Formats: sequence, C-alpha cells, structure tokens
Amino acid sequence: MREQAATPVRMSALLVLALAVAITGLHSVLADIGWWFPAFGVAFVVFAAAAVARFYLRTRWAPTVAAIVAAVLVLTLLFSANASFLGFIPTGDTVAQLSKLVAAGNDSIARQTIPAFATSGIELLVCATVAGIAVFMDAVANWFHAPALVGVPLLVVVVVPSIIVANLNDGLTFELTAIVYLFIVLGRGRRIQPSVAVTAGVVAVLGALVVPVILPSVAPGGSTGSGIGALASTVNPIINLGNDLRNSDASAALQYTTTSSTGEYLQLTTLDNFVGKQWAPETPQLKPSHTITAVGDPPGLTAAVDSSNVSTSIEVFSASSTWLPVPYPEVSVSGVKGTWLWQDGSLAIRSTNSTTVGQQYSVNSLDVEPTTQQLEAAGTSRSNPLAKVPAGLNPIIAATAKKVVGKAKTDFDKAVALQDWFRGGTFTYSTKAPVTKGYDGSGLDEIVPFLKAKEGYCVHFATAMAVMARTLGIPSRVAVGYLPGKLTHPNGGKVAVYQVSSSDQHAWPELYFKGIGWVRFEPTPSKGFEPNFPTAPGLGASTTGPTDTSTTTPTDTSTTTPTRAPKLPNQGDDKTSTSALDSSAAASPAAGFGSLGVLAVLILLAAPAVVRAGIRRRRVDRVRQGIDPDGWVWQELRESSRDLGIDARETMTPAELVLLLDTYLNRTPARTSAARDALADLLGLVEDEAYAPPAYRYNGERMADDLLLVLRGLRAATPAGKRFAATFAAPTLVDRVLGRNGAATA
Repeated sequence: MREQAATPVRMSALLVLALAVAITGLHSVLADIGWWFPAFGVAFVVFAAAAVARFYLRTRWAPTVAAIVAAVLVLTLLFSANASFLGFIPTGDTVAQLSKLVAAGNDSIARQTIPAFATSGIELLVCATVAGIAVFMDAVANWFHAPALVGVPLLVVVVVPSIIVANLNDGLTFELTAIVYLFIVLGRGRRIQPSVAVTAGVVAVLGALVVPVILPSVAPGGSTGSGIGALASTVNPIINLGNDLRNSDASAALQYTTTSSTGEYLQLTTLDNFVGKQWAPETPQLKPSHTITAVGDPPGLTAAVDSSNVSTSIEVFSASSTWLPVPYPEVSVSGVKGTWLWQDGSLAIRSTNSTTVGQQYSVNSLDVEPTTQQLEAAGTSRSNPLAKVPAGLNPIIAATAKKVVGKAKTDFDKAVALQDWFRGGTFTYSTKAPVTKGYDGSGLDEIVPFLKAKEGYCVHFATAMAVMARTLGIPSRVAVGYLPGKLTHPNGGKVAVYQVSSSDQHAWPELYFKGIGWVRFEPTPSKGFEPNFPTAPGLGASTTGPTDTSTTTPTDTSTTTPTRAPKLPNQGDDKTSTSALDSSAAASPAAGFGSLGVLAVLILLAAPAVVRAGIRRRRVDRVRQGIDPDGWVWQELRESSRDLGIDARETMTPAELVLLLDTYLNRTPARTSAARDALADLLGLVEDEAYAPPAYRYNGERMADDLLLVLRGLRAATPAGKRFAATFAAPTLVDRVLGRNGAATA
C-alpha cells in the first residue's frame, strides 16, 4: 500500500513545486511579492488534500473532489472568514462577499498600470485561478496518469506576462518551470513510450508555432492595467490616463496624411453621461444598418454653417482599440478591415470583431467653420439632456463657473471665458501634482481639489470645464482620442504627413450649440490648440474667437493664421508609452477571446491522445514492475482493441481474446507476423504467471515488450481513419470518465 502510494505523493510534491515556480513569473505584472504566499498556500492545500485522499481512498474521483472542496474552504478562509461559518465553511454571505471582491478585483485591473498593486480583489482572482489550475494538474497527472498534460496550464501561467506586454517575459522562471516539468514527465516510470514523446513534442511545437501567431500584437514600452480592453467594455476610457501620463517611454501609435491645411484631432469616443460620480461613455447601440460607407449627419449641424471636405488616410501601428480614430465629424470611411458601425449621437465608430492594430483606411470628414456671430446667436440649449447638472455636485463648482464668466451673456462667450481662464496662466499642466495632493482621477470629487490646486493634466481640465459648462446651462461632453501629432512633411500644396505617438493621447471638452452642433474647446494649457473661429464676411479680418494664450515652450513653435491657430509640434498630453487609448499592453476582448479559442481547440484535439498514451505507459510500467501483470496486460489489450474498433468484450477469457486478436492480425500477415508471435508468447507468459511455480514466473521486461509489439501490430492492421479516431477520440476514455464497462484504474 505504502509503496504504491509513494509515486503519487512524489508526483504531488513535484506539481506543487512546478506551480509555485511558474506563478513567480507574475512578479512582472504584480507589484511586491506578498500576493505569492497566499497563492502558494492555496496550491499546497489543494495538492495536499488530493494526496491524502488518494492515500486512504480507492475511488478514482475522490481525490479530485477532495481537491475542489479544499480549494473552496481555503479560499473562504483567506478572503471571507468573517462571513463564513466557523471561518472557513461558506454560506450565502460568503458568496456575496466573494462576488464583491471579484468585482473589485476586475475594477482594480481596469484602473491600474503595470505592475499593478495586488489588492484583495486581485489576490482573490490570482488564488482562485491557481486553485483551478492545481485541481486540473492533479487530476490529469494522478487520475488520468497523463503528467505530460500538466505542461499546458504551466505554459499558460508563464506566458501571461508576455501576452500582456511582450518584454515582460521572465526567462529564468520559464527555464526553472521547464526543469521541474521534465522531472514530472520522467518521474512516473523508467521508460517512456515513443508515442508519448512524439505527442508531447507535437503539442509543444504547435504551441511554439501557433501561439505567437494567434496572440494579439503588442508594442514595446510601458503598459496599463486594461488598456483599450476597458474602453471596449464601455468602462471609463480616461480612467487610466493619469497613470499612463507618468510613464516615460513613447511609442508610435499611428500616422496619417491629410488634405487639411492643419492637422486633425482624432476622436475615438465621447463621455456623455455619469455613472455615479464618474464620466462614462454611452452604452453602444450598434445597428447593422449603420455601416461606415455613409455615416449619419452630425447632430445639430445645419446647412447655414460653412464646411469643407477633408480627406485623411490613416495607418495604425501599435494603437489597439475597438474604437476607430477619425476626425470629427466623419462622413464616410473605407478600407478598414472587419465590421465597423457608427453610433447615433457621438458618431463614434466601433467594431465587434476587429481592432485598429495594423489597419489602413481613408476617412472623408467635414471641416466645420462656424463664425463667431453664428455661435453667439445660437442662444441657449438648457433643454438638452446633456446640459443636466450631475447629482451630488459640490456647489463650489457652480459658484466658481459663475464668477469666471462674469457678465458674459451668450453661451459662446461663457465657453470662451472658461477656456481663457484655464489657459490664461493661472493653471499649470502637471501629471504629478494630482497624485501627491490626492485628487488624481476624472470623477466629480476631484474637481474642487483641482480648482484649488490649479495643477493637473488634460483629464482634469476637460472634465472640469465640461461640468462647469453644465452648471451654466451649456450641454457638454468629454471627447477622448489623439492630438494632431507632429507634422513631419509639410504639405506644400499637397497632402501633409503627421506622426502620432502614444504621447499624443488626450481628452478635451465639447460644447453643444443650436444649429452648429458639437464644438471642440481646449482648456489644457500648453497642450493642443484653441479653436479659432472666423468672423462673418464683411465684418473685418480679425477674429473674435479665442486665441492661443499658451506660453512659448521649446516645443511650442506655433504661428497664427487668419482663421485657425496652427498645430504645435510634439503636442502630446504626456510622455507615455501606452494608455487606455493605446493598449500596447492588452488587446480587445474579441481578439483575446479568439486567440484563447484557437488555443483551446488545439488543446482539446491533443488532450485525448496525451491522456490515452499516459494511461498506456503507466500500465506497461506496472507490467514491467510485476504489479498485477496479467490484469494490466489484458485490460490494455481490450481497451486498445476497442479504440481501434475491434469487438473485444470484457467477458472474454484471455484465450478468447488472443484468438480474436490473432484473427485480426492475420488480415495483414506481412506486417503483423512478429505481433502474432508476440501475442502467442504473451499468452504463455501470462499463463506461467498464473499457474507456474515461482521459479518459472515471467520476465517483466519480456512481457512488456511483447505487449508493446502486439499493440503496434494491431495499429498496423487497422485502416488509417480508425487509427486516427483511436488516437484523438478514444471511446475508452469516455468509459473511464463515466465509469462504464468496468474500466480499471491505470
């Protein structure tokens, strides 16, 4: 009993070690190392519970059940002891508390940058994942006797950092995990069947060749928690921007050429409403009829406003998003791959099955140029739902807005006053001050501290101006996208080329005016450029709109033109490598699920072959070692025969089974003569084992070799189609799982 249990115990110890080493690779995506200890503790408890159950219980499925129960109990103890019976037995309150922790963990992942701080929610997600992997590894290694298969979850764990960001791989962790994995594969017997080695090799090669192809592209550089995945899931797309602005490396996001005399703000989406106290995009209502070959009319724009057509060709590099960056308002888009649809109201373009990475497309858009007279005559739009002041707003914000606009009468004059106030020199652009002073964020609670400190970045300026505009009865929203970028090839009468990097990610407010629609403003000092509106014909060449009041910096080489302020080179809102708008760290959910789906299919195809080969190898090893040789020989012959379509029934005696198989082998005597001789020898050896005196008992090596020779002969006598089915869809595996037909434990 103890001798037979020693191998599973050693296997469990190796499995614990392998998983413990593999999860250390997560140190590159999770800050500190405190999260590792509870994760290791969970893995240890799961494997230990399975090992103890396996030592004392004979039922094949009992250790796996014990492992699952242990996982539930230890997770309850670690993360919900105060809401559980006796501290570790789950109750309804336990489920509710753990659900809240999971939600908090997902939210933390969406908000944080890499490396992320392991909050309690994130620790729960890590520990629960480790527990599931541990249960799977124990089951396939000790129940199905296919230790080679444990390499699949180990591989997934060690490559997680590389999937998030390419340069986060930990070579040492991978090598150490591989070493322990070799001990796992080699530790179950003295010899390995060629079929096991070949199958494991095929799986490894497929993984090495296919996984890099199906995984989404990532760009080098910094990273964010969820990147564009958060945006694609309608989570606040500016929620990570502050952390991203504090990164140092910039990466190329996209490049575009345009017929416009100046560069273009490229808009991804807009934040129109509030969820609690946070700005959030509208839940996408994508209609199949809203194809991008003809985008709907811009809300509020009438024919009285002058506009001109602009053609822009965009090539996306590393910026990955399910929202398409386009100049607003776009008229049509062509050349983009995948299914993309435009949304009512915002005209934002979104895909349900593709991302922007590698896309090359052309956009026809309008350059809308309302005059200052038209803007001043637009009147008020207080009845617009987007003029509604959010609930719970601090009255200081409204009082400040009223003081800033003073005696301005029209909505346009008030908007200009707000913009001038922010850009007039009193406020300073800073990505660090909001963190040190505790108001880093885009919610309503951050506005008052920002207005007092007068330091912040684009998110603070955009959200503050938009909310202040609403207190004045002006409809507002926050747009998210990219600044025009850096002009690299002046047009000279032709198209101009602009380079946009991850440092050009930006947020800006848009205000609504009747008869004109949504108009962009730029309150962030020294970033972007202010819109410059022409006067009506015949009223003079000077403009009455806002002018660029930003102070000259080494990167500010702007000069003015009669109708619009020119773009500034290096107009980035930060020096970042990635953000919620440029997910070098993460792909869209559709691409991620597609990659995992392909990988899952490959694993499912290879798993039966690996499991069945492991069972066969274990039986041959036992025959070789003299552990119930006659039982394992006939059990393996019956199951291999049934997998190949031979009617080898459980009720057959050894002599009847040999006669059946000999007849089958005789169908191809040229290829199976050696197998027929081995089959006869095998029958004699087994009879000696059963009836001969001890001195004449069988030679284990000889019996095992005969068994393998017969199995190879049976496959040689079987058509290729049935051999393939026997390898990848063995019916005896189903019998083993369901406990049918007296399937024995290998």
